[in-house]
Amino acid sequence: NLEMANVSSALQWSVIRKNSSFLLKRNGVLYTKEPNNLRGVNSFRYNGLVQEKTVGIEADSDGKGVVMVTKNKQQNKPAKNHNRTGLKKNNSRKAFKTIMKTLKGRGYRKDLQTAALRKASTILRTQKNAAQKSS
Repeated sequence: NLEMANVSSALQWSVIRKNSSFLLKRNGVLYTKEPNNLRGVNSFRYNGLVQEKTVGIEADSDGKGVVMVTKNKQQNKPAKNHNRTGLKKNNSRKAFKTIMKTLKGRGYRKDLQTAALRKASTILRTQKNAAQKSS
């Protein structure tokens, strides 16, 4: 909706805080499966739907590397709203350096930078362990 794009993020959060199709309740704690939520926690800070600047780290479709997803300014064009950058680096340190350089250069929050590095590290470690077990 074009009208929804002009609404503040605080108002959007108050609407979807307890009513979202991405919510999961486990052991009395609310988690979320929404895209671009690095921690999986249902909070305004890490919400990937209402924040202006969001970043998501996903496993690559071929299982080798990670994909960094950032949000663009084109809110009224959902197909072009996200920028996907594949990081198929043989050296994981180079992938981490690319993530940090991109996020620092675009002015992302420091807590999102560390959360993105943690998630990328976890994904790359599981891919490495899966490759070792299969061989």
